[in-house]
Amino acid sequence: MANIEVRDADGKVLHTYEMYAAGYGTLVTDEDLFEEAKRNVVDDGLVSKDEADKLTFTITD
Repeated sequence: MANIEVRDADGKVLHTYEMYAAGYGTLVTDEDLFEEAKRNVVDDGLVSKDEADKLTFTITD
């Protein structure tokens, strides 16, 4: 499990996702989880697809 913090271009936290992935750290990389969080934030209606490219993602404890 990893917590992925999503921030907008101004550094404001939009959401933190708890990501569960089999094979995390071996088959599933941080970048894979960031891409999934990016899809989630668009699907959840927090940002548009265009705005999603300006987000930053961080793994938190």
